[in-house]
Amino acid sequence: MDQFFDRLGTLLRSFVSGEDDGDRPFSGEKPFGDAGRPHSADPFLDDAMEELNAFLGDDREKTERLRAEREARARAEDEARARRAYGSPSGASGPPAKLSQAYATLGLSYGAPFEAVRSSYKKLLKQHHPDRHGSDPVSQKKATETCARINNAYRIIETWKETGSLGDE
Repeated sequence: MDQFFDRLGTLLRSFVSGEDDGDRPFSGEKPFGDAGRPHSADPFLDDAMEELNAFLGDDREKTERLRAEREARARAEDEARARRAYGSPSGASGPPAKLSQAYATLGLSYGAPFEAVRSSYKKLLKQHHPDRHGSDPVSQKKATETCARINNAYRIIETWKETGSLGDE
């Protein structure tokens, strides 16, 4: 079975580097080459390969360090996106008001992880769904309006996460 994974690693390495490896047997090198040497023009791919090498090499410290660096870069990119959308070239801190309001509608503070956003969204929809208030027309109307606000808040946050814009520009 190890030979299978060795060969798969060799094939992936040749695919990424664009070279034909022919029928060379696996040479014992790291599956994706030297982690310190970039293989492509894509820094994200190079980082992924380095993280994969650390994982495959069972180097837990390096794997955790690379994961933490990746998460820090993602947070920095989100903050930069927020500054751009806020419209301040000087980099004034603070998210757009519409985005802050969307987080507040879901009962979260700005910058909460998307899994927390999704969880809160589902919980609030379940709690305020109009079908749960079908016996009272006034209560049902209020629940419908609340669900519309919750859906809109989730859409704003989801659009922000995917595109970096609020979707109304």
